[in-house]
Amino acid sequence: MGFLFAWTATPGVVEVVLLLLLLGAYRAFVSPRRAKFPPGPPALPILGNVLQIPSDSQEEVFTEWGRKYGDIVYIKIFKQPMIIINDLQTARDLLDKRSSIYSDRPRFVLLSELMGWSSASTHMRYGPRFRKHRRFINQVFNQRAIAALRPLQEKEILVLLEGLRDTPADFVDHFRRYAAATILKITYGHDIVSVDDLFVRLAERAGTLTVEAGSPAANMVDFFPIMKHIPTWAPFSAFKVKALVTRTAVEAMMRIPYEQVVADMKSGTAVPSYTSTLLEAHRGPAGALSPEDEEDIRGSAGTLFAGALSPHRLPCTCADSDFIAAEDTTIASLHTLMLTLLQYPEEQRRAQREIDEVVGPTRLPTLADRPALPYLESLLKETIRLNPMVPLGLPHRLMEDDTYRGFHVPEGTNVLANIYAILRACADPDAFRPERYLEDDTLPDPFSVIFGFGRRICPGRHLAETSYWTIGACVIAAFDVAPAAHAGDAGYGFTTGFVRHPKPFKCAITPRASTLTALIEQARGELPPGA
Repeated sequence: MGFLFAWTATPGVVEVVLLLLLLGAYRAFVSPRRAKFPPGPPALPILGNVLQIPSDSQEEVFTEWGRKYGDIVYIKIFKQPMIIINDLQTARDLLDKRSSIYSDRPRFVLLSELMGWSSASTHMRYGPRFRKHRRFINQVFNQRAIAALRPLQEKEILVLLEGLRDTPADFVDHFRRYAAATILKITYGHDIVSVDDLFVRLAERAGTLTVEAGSPAANMVDFFPIMKHIPTWAPFSAFKVKALVTRTAVEAMMRIPYEQVVADMKSGTAVPSYTSTLLEAHRGPAGALSPEDEEDIRGSAGTLFAGALSPHRLPCTCADSDFIAAEDTTIASLHTLMLTLLQYPEEQRRAQREIDEVVGPTRLPTLADRPALPYLESLLKETIRLNPMVPLGLPHRLMEDDTYRGFHVPEGTNVLANIYAILRACADPDAFRPERYLEDDTLPDPFSVIFGFGRRICPGRHLAETSYWTIGACVIAAFDVAPAAHAGDAGYGFTTGFVRHPKPFKCAITPRASTLTALIEQARGELPPGA
């Protein structure tokens, strides 16, 4: 009686309780039904789709899911939602047209620990700090600015050709030396002779340790951040011990080249570079540099440096390697091109005939010849289409709830653009057919896809593309690539991982003409003074 009296004696209580009950029922039954997620494979409780994702060749599984479930596939990694985009139009609609809400990056807890960041949000998330780094990098790598870098590229390409002529078996090292020489000169004004240079060793050690630190336990930290508080003496803490060692290597890689530029500026011996130019531009009236500017200049320079030289795709600062290891992808693309020329000799010869007709025997091809070499262009595109260097790109993160094609995509969803699937939207996708680009101009252009989308597109894409094209043209013009003697069954294939490289293989690289040395010297003599 007392209980019933209390309810009836308080006006409005029953109505409020009924309203709360109705709201709870709506959330429990109506709201989930209205939140229609994109289709995808059935998920397990707690684990989500973790057990369905292979450790190798994920892009192929995601492509198969795309054929089964549609252009946009929804999965969960534990409780973390993810969508996989398998076609170009969807990628453009979301990552380009809605870039204001699709430009964040996922939270990488271990990466923050490796870099010594107190919060990943300042360095990796989309915001003022990210835009500041972008402005820095775009000063050097926008389409107009890289024209000034062309003499440097051409000079280093000539050194590359000499290396291929003298020690062809070391062709991958020659590609690495080219990448190191160009990016170190641009970033720090530093000249190198070989890949044994101190700065190169710093980047490669940091990259190797980073990969070794990325154990399954370490990756679990991103999904269960509380694991980062495990003390180093406790069981299951080996990943954290490795992370601390790796952090020391990463800090050395970021610090030592930067400090060399600072010392050279003090002594008056510094040459113009990305780092010295930014340091000069951001010094105050008394010559001082704010701690934030110093960290940003050092960090963005490290992004360029590590992205170019790490063979394992070292994580970098704020732009979060939106640079997408621009020169590392150049190495991977050239390595892949050599394998393509080895596997498809008829296509190699057809490209050589086209170059011979346009360029002739008295000089090497240059970027100015590009419009007149459509088959070569198609061969280079087809090489990338069949084996894109970064098949899944870098993940984006949705910053607020969104609706697309009637599907609900919740805030915090990670978004992957399956570049591998996007570039296979053509007839007979497993075949190597360069002429497809001459026959159908509606095909997705690999050069407009492989470097990402939206505000996170790789800022080094123009430099990487011109490097790839010019080196490809010169190598095809100057050399024949054929199977090596006594190579046996090569068993060609590709490594798995963020950047896709061919597995080691041997080939014979021989000059097509006895005049190659003279052509190299002639091209060197035509370089502008100081190049």
